[in-house]
Amino acid sequence: MADELGIEWLLLYDFREVKPSTRFWTNLKRLGGLGGRSSLIQYSVFQTDRRRVAVASKKLAEHYGASTEVFRGQRTEL
Repeated sequence: MADELGIEWLLLYDFREVKPSTRFWTNLKRLGGLGGRSSLIQYSVFQTDRRRVAVASKKLAEHYGASTEVFRGQRTEL
């Protein structure tokens, strides 16, 4: 199933009382390189245009102890 054009996925994560492992950052970077457009917007927000990358990133963050939320939206110019 192809991803919808113009749809963005935002993963918000928070490592409360836990410092994320360097492996988390390495693996998140690998996920971002799987194709499509993915990037860190800030320390706790990851953006991608691929649903599969959003799901994998959520599972990765939770594996390392983060609380997570995923949002689906469409980019717009203001």
